[in-house]
Amino acid sequence: MSTSLENRRKFHFMKGDAVIVVKGDLINLMGWVEKVEDGNLHIKPNRKDLHTTIVVNENYVFKYFKLGDHVKVVSGAHEGATGTVIKVNSNVLILVCDATREDISVFADNVVDSSEVTSGATTRVGDYELHDLVMLVDMSFGMIIRLESESLQVLKGDPDRPVVAVVKLREIKYKIDDRRNTAKDRFRNVVSVKDVVKILMGPCQGKQGPVEHIRGGILFINDRHHMELSGFICVQAESCIVMGGSNAKVSPPSRCATSRQTAYIPPSPRRYSTGPPLHSGVRRRGAVAGRGGRDNFVGSIVKIRLGNYKGCSGRVVSRNGQLVRVELESDENCYS
Repeated sequence: MSTSLENRRKFHFMKGDAVIVVKGDLINLMGWVEKVEDGNLHIKPNRKDLHTTIVVNENYVFKYFKLGDHVKVVSGAHEGATGTVIKVNSNVLILVCDATREDISVFADNVVDSSEVTSGATTRVGDYELHDLVMLVDMSFGMIIRLESESLQVLKGDPDRPVVAVVKLREIKYKIDDRRNTAKDRFRNVVSVKDVVKILMGPCQGKQGPVEHIRGGILFINDRHHMELSGFICVQAESCIVMGGSNAKVSPPSRCATSRQTAYIPPSPRRYSTGPPLHSGVRRRGAVAGRGGRDNFVGSIVKIRLGNYKGCSGRVVSRNGQLVRVELESDENCYS
């Protein structure tokens, strides 16, 4: 702080700057700069009992900012950055940078009030470009959503909640090539990069867009109507369905299989911790004589009530305890 007073630049004040006197008889007096002349400031005091301008040496004065002010750094290591003041410590301001969302410390002398907001306009830093999928040194992965001269913002591959990490270039191990990666959607359709998918569940339910990256069953989707995180959403592939793309196999809402395809009913919860009991998932529509007379349930026409094949009908071809094998009817007899 002491060296900052000695090394201050001349004529760094401008008309209209809010200032506070920090030395001399007028200490703590606040006001606005009316005129700068030969190292002296003509200040209009912020007091009702003082109606005339006061001349003060500029070395006795600091610029004054309050919490919530939006400023731009005009000199120093963070020149060009903009942000909001969150803490004032004498002549030092703590800002939340608009571009990186990191806290930075700057001298009040080096900033000015500004409505300008900087954004990540850089498209390449080192070997990495905007929207690259990268592996980080902590073995997590994510997609670059913003680049700055000294840091990068990475949307991590966490489908449960949006996590944005601000990392340095040295914290990236390598770029991930996922052009040949695929995943399976909720209905077992193959999802590839550039396919258009729709999110069926979760906080972003109903949103849709092309797939930018795929890794480990996790999709990074670009929805231009999604205003947060530069328009990108991280979601599990199993929470989506393919709406377009060359690899789409099945279109909603049909969930039935073709003729001769088989379905399995989950076993009873009395044997396992999950899954419905046998008769909660299958409704018997009619019975015929059992094959060989050993099990009347074999050969019955049933309707599936729960699971991915809900609404489909078929004939029971075998039974093993609480597990049955069903031969589904053709699509026209199925229900969505």
